[in-house]
Amino acid sequence: MNIVLIGFRGAGKTALAKLLSEKLQMELYTIDKLIEEKEGKKIREIVAEKGWNYFRDVESKIIEQVSEKDNSVIDTGGGAVENPSNIDNLKKNGYIVYVQASLKDIKQRILNDPDRPKLNPTLDAEDDLSITYQRRIPLYEEYADFKVNTSTMPLEKCAEEIINFIGM
Repeated sequence: MNIVLIGFRGAGKTALAKLLSEKLQMELYTIDKLIEEKEGKKIREIVAEKGWNYFRDVESKIIEQVSEKDNSVIDTGGGAVENPSNIDNLKKNGYIVYVQASLKDIKQRILNDPDRPKLNPTLDAEDDLSITYQRRIPLYEEYADFKVNTSTMPLEKCAEEIINFIGM
């Protein structure tokens, strides 16, 4: 069984996934990193050159492949939930953990990160984050088997909560 982390960009999924992988001696798959390796470019470059639709297609193919793994921690990108087939694939062999964080904390963590391309280039960065955050929250909530909040708990405590939930 896999542990699959979903949640908005900047919520702490990648750091938490690394911690879980180390604690549980499980293989770690970071979807965004796998996309960059496959394409030979940073996400911002892929999106700038080929657009979000292309990026999402590559993401779905990689999620489909990684979903076949077992005993792994899978760190998804924030938008993976927008394609229901991604969730279908991930749920086949995984517990879906929603890594929550407040919009305020997310903004502090990522607004000045040049490696995170805007999701809607017609909006300023803050509006882009706010609108996308509000649109995705119901999806994260719907798909989650379990939730942890990095705004209210340190990563170490979040990892403990997840481990207790899955009974490892």
